[in-house]
Amino acid sequence: MLDKSNSIYFRNVLDNLKNEHLFRQLRIVNEIPSSRNRDPALNICDFSSNDYLALSKNKILIEKLQKVSNNSISQCSSRLISGNTSSLEELERSLSTHRNSETALVYPTGYMANLGVISCIADKSTAIFSDELNHASIIDACKLSDAKTYVFSHNNTIELEQKILSSKENRKIIITEGIFSMNGDFAKLVEISKIAAMYCCILIVDDAHGDFIVGSKKLKNYSGTPSLFDVDRYVDIHISSLSKGLGCFGGYVSCPELIRNFLINKSRSFIFTSALPDFMCEIATSSIKLAKKGTQQEKLEKNINYFHNFAKEQDIPGLAKNIQTPIIPIIIGSEKKTVTISRKLQTRGFYVHGIRYPTVKKNEGQLRVSLSAAHTYDQISDLIENIVHLLKQ
Repeated sequence: MLDKSNSIYFRNVLDNLKNEHLFRQLRIVNEIPSSRNRDPALNICDFSSNDYLALSKNKILIEKLQKVSNNSISQCSSRLISGNTSSLEELERSLSTHRNSETALVYPTGYMANLGVISCIADKSTAIFSDELNHASIIDACKLSDAKTYVFSHNNTIELEQKILSSKENRKIIITEGIFSMNGDFAKLVEISKIAAMYCCILIVDDAHGDFIVGSKKLKNYSGTPSLFDVDRYVDIHISSLSKGLGCFGGYVSCPELIRNFLINKSRSFIFTSALPDFMCEIATSSIKLAKKGTQQEKLEKNINYFHNFAKEQDIPGLAKNIQTPIIPIIIGSEKKTVTISRKLQTRGFYVHGIRYPTVKKNEGQLRVSLSAAHTYDQISDLIENIVHLLKQ
């Protein structure tokens, strides 16, 4: 049991968070249907999940899950001991083909992939150049590494180049997200890839929110943001998630064979953790095949266009302009107002998460609308009308 002084410390910290409207609580979410369809009993429509292609409730995948899960629950081991299986390696082959890279390596989560890669390949003689809006897992990975981290203003390639020129470290790494998880905008990958090549920097792109969603318009490969901008050959290491576009679970790295071998031998979050269970690997492999058909991406794109067209008619204040991704932020401002509107939306049948500090800057709270291929036009228009009404109160 905690003594009195320690109890007071923790209670004061939590009380301060409550006073600043930053206190967070876990909530049971099985009341919210992942398919995005309105639940007739609870009347809730989810606009917060990252299940962009609505594959987490796909009937084909669920039927397969029921079959493969009969074999075993888990390998109960790390991959370097007895956890490596043919299902894992088949998934990695599918992912490397998807990314058009030499090979791939699966991690239990995308967070662990970022931690494992960045903290592993950087050392004291390394400089890391990181976009200020990069995900927390990237920020944490930079802290874990021995590298000197230079943070550049969001998508400011002039500042990025200036920081590279002023740095004295021998090895240099640039890391950015492909689609930024809160802003929903694209990284300037054309300019960034040119800078990386000019100054011999390793280029890492965390494309968790663009993978399987966007890609080469000519090839329709949905291989991610670098493919969309035709710079995938300049990206040294792709990091991504299986729990967003694919609707599954896990993370992975797509990279040259040399890097894969380096990670297997040096990446602590790969070496010292249990392998992703076989049934999850088999479902993810099947999900890749479904995602590659492109039908869900077409539905999603129509929903994105519909949202913006209807929102333009309604003139929503704080709506980010020209965001052609499933992530659409609506800037509210104060944390209190953000939480209040989010809660009121829930009482009206819409789950839209209010994003607050430290996920975003203080007093820049936002509603993060996340669109899915399964949303209907009626659900989208209803949501927008309710947001407009609450913003006017």
